[in-house]
Amino acid sequence: MKKKLVILGNSGAARECYWLARDCMAAGLDVEFKGFLSFEGYKGDLQELAALDLGVDDAYQPDDEDVFVIGIGIPELRRKAFCKWKDKGARFINLIHPQAQIIGNSTIGEGNIIACNSYISCNSTLGDANYLNGSVVLGHDVHVGSYNFWGPFGMVLGGARIGSCNTFGVFSIILANVRVGDANKIAPAACLYKGCGNQSVMGGNPALYMGKVLEEGSE
Repeated sequence: MKKKLVILGNSGAARECYWLARDCMAAGLDVEFKGFLSFEGYKGDLQELAALDLGVDDAYQPDDEDVFVIGIGIPELRRKAFCKWKDKGARFINLIHPQAQIIGNSTIGEGNIIACNSYISCNSTLGDANYLNGSVVLGHDVHVGSYNFWGPFGMVLGGARIGSCNTFGVFSIILANVRVGDANKIAPAACLYKGCGNQSVMGGNPALYMGKVLEEGSE
């Protein structure tokens, strides 16, 4: 029985995942698209794809042939969605664009989204449910945790270590062997020469500490 792809999320990131999935299916990914689920009732923006809305995820009963990806850009929501649905027994697949390249003996978890022209070099490790949103480069021997989001043209150079639930802005650069903790926000075009701990906002070149990341829902 053919697998049916469900995207968790119903906004712009989810629509981007849909079109990425279409490219993957055209290149041989053996799934059919089933629809979008709103994660815990977050307001959606499906626009021309509104007819493919399956409703709120709490009300959805998955079928045996369902497989999932998370079309949400916010790392903490990616983490919540992944853990929630793994607890329900959901099977996650990787969406890897046919024009992305993964070389050597790199290891990739499940539920990752790797968009067009991204590149993962040799001996690298990518955890679960990361989102590389186009032309993202991970160099050799890079280790990445889970639930991270990269804007387009982000770059991580060889030997760097990245934790989980981080947001990397467009054109951000993590230099070789740098350590980045968890739940940080790296500003667009920021360049990290030195690492950072957890929940830090980093910006500039060289990147400097700009403040603490607020908890979700804080003002």
